[in-house]
Amino acid sequence: MKIIHAFGTRACAIKMAPLIRECADRNHETIVLWSGQHYSSHLYEEVFDDLEMPRPKYDILARGTPCEIGAKIMVETEKICKNEKADIILTHGDTFTALFFSLGGALALTPVGHVEAGLRTNSWEPFPEQICTRGSDACTALYFAATEKNRKDLLSEGHPKERIFVVGNTIVDAAFKHAELARKKSEILKQLKLKQPLIYWSAHRKENMLHEERMRGIFDSLLELEEYDFFCSVLPSTQQAAEKYGYAEKLAKAKHIAWVPCLPKYTDALRVLLESKACLTDSGGMQEECASLNIPCLTLRYVTDRPESVDAGANKCVGTKKEVIIKEVRELMEDEKLQRKMRDAPNPYGDGKTSKRIMDLIEEHEGKMERWEKEIRK
Repeated sequence: MKIIHAFGTRACAIKMAPLIRECADRNHETIVLWSGQHYSSHLYEEVFDDLEMPRPKYDILARGTPCEIGAKIMVETEKICKNEKADIILTHGDTFTALFFSLGGALALTPVGHVEAGLRTNSWEPFPEQICTRGSDACTALYFAATEKNRKDLLSEGHPKERIFVVGNTIVDAAFKHAELARKKSEILKQLKLKQPLIYWSAHRKENMLHEERMRGIFDSLLELEEYDFFCSVLPSTQQAAEKYGYAEKLAKAKHIAWVPCLPKYTDALRVLLESKACLTDSGGMQEECASLNIPCLTLRYVTDRPESVDAGANKCVGTKKEVIIKEVRELMEDEKLQRKMRDAPNPYGDGKTSKRIMDLIEEHEGKMERWEKEIRK
């Protein structure tokens, strides 16, 4: 078969890498389509090299506002789908890229397979991810849900049950494959001279970045927790928020904070995470990674589209208020029993064989990807 893998962010590249590898191992024609949503070299080219993925056949180079990005992705996706005549286009997650690739593919009559379908909070947040995931699912022919909750949410909205499959999450595949490699080969701990006790920190969600009160709570708590060392993985939006709200210089100079642009190599990022006693984040993917790698996670949000990790006991939503964040971090870091309980929580996201399941299902549906409704006879 001919399969298009369409994505455009560092996180989605990490999650799609095992699926691309599985697809190529089965000798299917594997086409990588990159939107350009992330375009800095350390968020794009170096990630592909570290994960040993083929460079994209197509790079759409989408730039501008969300609507400008969307228009460019949809127009180019239609052209590519009509030219390639692929059996299926696989999109991933809840990004702008996923939404517009899904729309472009469906409107070009190429069946869409949505990897990580069914992420729901039943609220406006996370914004705009809830818009993106719901829009993607409206375009989907095959739904690859990570968990049973995702499947139930899709069913509650009327999506066809015979096309929804619980397969686990590909981040588990990626984390398991690269964790041991990270321990053996990564030199990042020596390079950054990171000390213990270490906390991995990452914040970039729009509903936080665009909200001054929330970001002040997040940044102030980070600055006040001087008794712990923090590795801060800084995306461009995080840096912009720090500058906008007047924290950039203080964060860069704080002795207990390593304020580092997002590491290009996934193996380096994993090495730091594996060495951390806890993770403080608003990232959806990191909630999944922490549950998979037994790292206690505190989520800087009021709702999460990964509630399975909370239910399992691996994760806790602590919001964005300074006093609450400080209290929760200190309680976790000083309570060995609580740490052990969170580390030992079961992983709800699978066993590392998600990519195989997805490819099995795609092969089973060869020639019957389309989702035209069946004739109903009375």
